[in-house]
Amino acid sequence: MARAEAFDRELVLRQATNVFWEKSYNGTSMQDLVDATGLNRSSIYNSFGSKLELYRTTLDHYQKSNNKYFQNAMVRANNPLEAIQFIFEAFLPEMLGEDKDKGCFVMNCKSEMGNQHPDIRKWLLATQERSLSLFQDLVENGQEQGIINKNQNSKSYAYYLFNSFQGFRMTGILVKDRKVLQQLIDNSLSVLK
Repeated sequence: MARAEAFDRELVLRQATNVFWEKSYNGTSMQDLVDATGLNRSSIYNSFGSKLELYRTTLDHYQKSNNKYFQNAMVRANNPLEAIQFIFEAFLPEMLGEDKDKGCFVMNCKSEMGNQHPDIRKWLLATQERSLSLFQDLVENGQEQGIINKNQNSKSYAYYLFNSFQGFRMTGILVKDRKVLQQLIDNSLSVLK
């Protein structure tokens, strides 16, 4: 019979995420994870399997926590174009906050691990597909409502928005000027009008 975990899993995942986020996957040692979480190596291995599996779990955890930004944007918006705007703007406070120059954990993963490990690549592709699907649905609905132009099809615009969003998040690592970041959002959305 499996033993129950005697630690706060949520806290451990946050701690491990911070270590991977700060040091990258390849730069993180098991000792770093032991030091950050307070768990011994055997507890980490018994609970998460391996360093790679723990990393993958932290990616899932991070992505789930970021989904709230997307969900909140959808709930608040009066129309699909506004939902897209709210998605971009939802990340501004995080990007402008103190010590928030680490970038997006998933994008950092993509640049480090996207071509190194097949399971991580598969996870990244699935995550990308969900984002593309969301943007495509929003664009289709906006085109049907006549608030997004039909100069390109919804799939092309979805890729454009996904690319713009990633560029926006990368720019926010170094640029901390709200006006500049807001202008990037406005310029990205102007193509749809």
